[in-house]
Amino acid sequence: MNNRRSSRVIAVVLAAITLGISGCAAGLGGPPSSRTPREGVVRFTFAPDPIWDYMRDEGILEEFERERGLRIETSATWDEFGLFAGGHADIISSASFEVPDLQEQTGRETVIIGRYNTERSRLLVRAGDPARTLEDLRGRRLGVFTTVSGTLVWAGLARQMHDMDLVGADGAADIDLIVADIQNLSGLLARGEIDACICYPDLSVHEQREGSVRPLYNGRSSADLFAELNAPGHVGPMGNVFVAERGWAQAHPAEIEAFLDLWDRGLAEWRDHRAEIIARYPQHFAVQAPQDVAWITDYVTEHDWVVDEVRFDGRWAADESQVFDLLHRTGVIADEVTAPAFRTEEAVR
Repeated sequence: MNNRRSSRVIAVVLAAITLGISGCAAGLGGPPSSRTPREGVVRFTFAPDPIWDYMRDEGILEEFERERGLRIETSATWDEFGLFAGGHADIISSASFEVPDLQEQTGRETVIIGRYNTERSRLLVRAGDPARTLEDLRGRRLGVFTTVSGTLVWAGLARQMHDMDLVGADGAADIDLIVADIQNLSGLLARGEIDACICYPDLSVHEQREGSVRPLYNGRSSADLFAELNAPGHVGPMGNVFVAERGWAQAHPAEIEAFLDLWDRGLAEWRDHRAEIIARYPQHFAVQAPQDVAWITDYVTEHDWVVDEVRFDGRWAADESQVFDLLHRTGVIADEVTAPAFRTEEAVR
């Protein structure tokens, strides 16, 4: 469910700028987004998503556009950075802690306008492995889908909890990182080709249901541990926030409010129809067999990573910014990397 492939490189961004919109599928229910901003249109680029598909298929999006007199022009892609860099999107999504990288790679000032879901990755080991924490994995093979994204958060937590270096340069790390396809990590782990993985629950359903792998830290996600250790009661850090180009956001407050209203409706639909949405769009949860659909439905019911409301206040933004404090003091990111800008409810009022 919106598993961001976050190992972006400049070559990808340049390719997106060169190719424009020609390679972008309109999987979000509209034509590919245009190069030029237009009044009455919000150009929204997003990875394939079940809540959006549900709103489109149930006629909620069409009703919203008719009532608000606003059109959401959509493009579905895993490379949101590229389309944003090429000027084809007003709003995209990103992990909150990747927004500074987004600004650096695209050269566009941004602001976080809304939130969607928490960083839900967990640490898994094989069922018979005696490991209880990262400390027990020193010198062993840890599978990751990228050295950024959620791996950054786990790197900060590893230093904070166990004084371990997860992503050290020149072989200085305390663990052997193995980069592999995100959908294959739990399978590699079950077969013994790696010793642990940073895995999403919805991309490791089969192995978890079979019991061939198990989570460390009592199944807590990186967001759970971060909040517990650094910001008690906080919902975050975010695996996906909604990000807008700052100049566009300042010039289009009504469009942003409408966009956030639409997503609040989507979050409400998710809460009310969670099981139905998973069953209707199992591909978004990497499941197919009925028993796997049932497993992830039960898991999400107990450990939902989707937030209750898209808007946020200054307290939440301050707590979310603490992920940068953690990454700075643990040496995971450079000192000059600063927290992103947030469009809080107080600022809007």
